[in-house]
Formats: sequence, structure tokens, C-alpha cells
Amino acid sequence: MNSFQRTKSVAIILLALLNMLALFGCSQNQHWSPTGPISNETITSLSKDDDDDGDDDDFDFLAVARRDPAENGVTRALIGPAGGVLTLADHRIEIPAGALSETIEISFSMPVSDTLMFDLEPHGTQFNVPINMVLEFQYDNAVLTGVNEAVLRVAYFNPDTQNWEPMPTTVDPVNDIVTGQTTHFSRYGIIR
Repeated sequence: MNSFQRTKSVAIILLALLNMLALFGCSQNQHWSPTGPISNETITSLSKDDDDDGDDDDFDFLAVARRDPAENGVTRALIGPAGGVLTLADHRIEIPAGALSETIEISFSMPVSDTLMFDLEPHGTQFNVPINMVLEFQYDNAVLTGVNEAVLRVAYFNPDTQNWEPMPTTVDPVNDIVTGQTTHFSRYGIIR
């Protein structure tokens, strides 16, 4: 066997192993709620306020009509003081220069859900200066019937209050993108 054939054989074996790992990772069928695992039977739209006190601070998450296969999995990167960008399918996280004082591994994923929800970990990581991280979430696979796109907001789950809190958000209805800014890592979602 010459070196080309040997290299080709090794490449084929590596591709087969990577495919098996990808299939194994996708077959785990993990489902998450804001605070932990949920079963297939309990995947529902989530509300910020379930106390039935009559106030008007209820909202729903933007539901998805279908999930893009490219949204499965996790994007990871080592990002440090120089900043960086993580992408997952058409979603983008930009961490500006100076936000972090040391290099850490950051992961960006979408929990399996019937809503547009995103995880940026490690949760609770705070920036060392008041710099905003840009979150760009694509919502072209969302159910938009009866939805006024101008009222869409990015919200984060606050573990201290156990509530979802809306953030300043810009909506681009032409490209179906919402952009929010934050100063920490958390779980994020698009609310209406």
C-alpha cells in the first residue's frame, strides 16, 4: 500500500468515526427547561410569570415551526481578552475585546425545545468591564402568524429570581434577526 492509499484509508476511518460520534451525540434526545431537564410530554411554551396575580407581565416564547439540523450540537471556542465570535447555524454571539481578562472555553448551543432558546456557558460568567456582548438570533423558522415582530425581545433566565427578564433588543424584520446586548452568560430566549 502506497502512502496515498494509506492516507486515504486513514481519512475514511476518521470520517466514519466522526459520523458515529455525531450520530451518538444527536441520539441523546436531551430536552431542557430553564432550570433543568424536561420530558417530551412537557415541552411547552414558557411564561415569565405564573403567579396568576392578574398583572400584565406574562409573555410567551417565540415558537419554532421546524428546527434547522445545523442548530443541533454545541459550538465551543477558547476566547480571551482579544474577544471573538461564536456561530451556531445562523445565530451569532460576539464577545468584544476587553470583555474577558483571561482565556476561557465558551460554548453556544440550543436546547431541544419548541421555542427559540439558547445557552451561552459557562453560566454566570461576568465581564470585567461594562462591555455589551452582542447576541444575534435568527428567527426565520419561527411561527409568526399573528406576531407583531416589532415587539420581539431577547430575554435571559435570571437564576436568582427564577424569572425571565427582557433585555434591550433591536428587531430586523427584513432579515428575521433579533439583536440583544448583555454583560453575562446565561440562557437566552426570544419572547413576544
